[in-house]
Amino acid sequence: MFKYSPINSYALRNIQQNQIFFNNPLNFNDPFDTFHPANIKELSNENFVEKFCNSSKRNYDKKDLLGILNNSISRQDFYKFCDEHIDYILDFNGKNGIFKDKNDFLEKLNNLENSEINFVEDIRAFFSTIKLRIQTKIQETLNNIRKESLSKIGVSCFSKNNLNLLMWSHYADSHQGFCLEFDSNVEPFSKAFEVTYKPEIPQINSNILMSEKIGLESLQKFLSFKSIDWEHEEELRLIHQESNKSYGYNYKSLKAIYFGIRANQSDIEIICSIIKSQNPTVKLYKMKKLEKKFGIEPEEFFYSTAIEVQSDIILNIRKKFQKNEFTSNEIKELINNITEIQLKAHLEDLVNNNILTKNNNKYQLNK
Repeated sequence: MFKYSPINSYALRNIQQNQIFFNNPLNFNDPFDTFHPANIKELSNENFVEKFCNSSKRNYDKKDLLGILNNSISRQDFYKFCDEHIDYILDFNGKNGIFKDKNDFLEKLNNLENSEINFVEDIRAFFSTIKLRIQTKIQETLNNIRKESLSKIGVSCFSKNNLNLLMWSHYADSHQGFCLEFDSNVEPFSKAFEVTYKPEIPQINSNILMSEKIGLESLQKFLSFKSIDWEHEEELRLIHQESNKSYGYNYKSLKAIYFGIRANQSDIEIICSIIKSQNPTVKLYKMKKLEKKFGIEPEEFFYSTAIEVQSDIILNIRKKFQKNEFTSNEIKELINNITEIQLKAHLEDLVNNNILTKNNNKYQLNK
């Protein structure tokens, strides 16, 4: 898994201290990310009946309630249900113009064939209203959870792809930054989960939200959807309970560093020197353009410290030139894995330390 980054003081500190930054979702560049409108799927009749009966002070029969909501209750069971509960459901204190009292209701219910009143539908409407209230409450609860909890968590974003041109432009400072590769089999990276991309805002299942076992982590996963417009990112995420903080990882988790096409050589030198002192097994790559299509590919390179490079330069000078003069181009032919700019910088450093003498464009080893 890969993490794109610009090169700045924060990135250098995180590399040096083997840590990753967890951002607050409110800072994301996509305003829909995590805080998209909540599209709640309707609560099932079964879960509503279970929740309603458990919270009600009356001893409702769950089978009867479910039969009313599903329009499958028998006439005999419905009459029995009304006989037990209708005075709790309907107001017979002069405010109901259809029925005088409970007995009047039951009498008309008993003469169902001669009545134009749809008794079952009326009672179903009563419980459907309660169900709608619960549904609304779920919506409010979810919004509160996102506002109070998800706005406090930290998220660190990664990708499955280190060759995406847009990602290099957007998140790695227009190819001037770098991309870190981590071992996804090692914690905390093994806990990363994929972002799901949808053309429409997905429904969140109310039945799961009603469960008493539901935790913040599960809710966060329900909210980890993004528009299909971001599909190219192939995003993976890690979540932490606190945001705007950096948290450490085992230095062995870092497998490789990929530098952008426009990465500054001095920045590369600084990062490579940090990495070599911590974990010399980390592989180093510089991205380069493909010749026949729009794309990039990594090219591995090997880094040596300034002392190592300068020791190698002095050794080659003594073997080849001894006390004779030489140009930078002549020594360049003897030194591998170093650019012309790097070589000239090392030669100037050796001159400043009185190890070499420079005369015009030629150098000579001092005694």
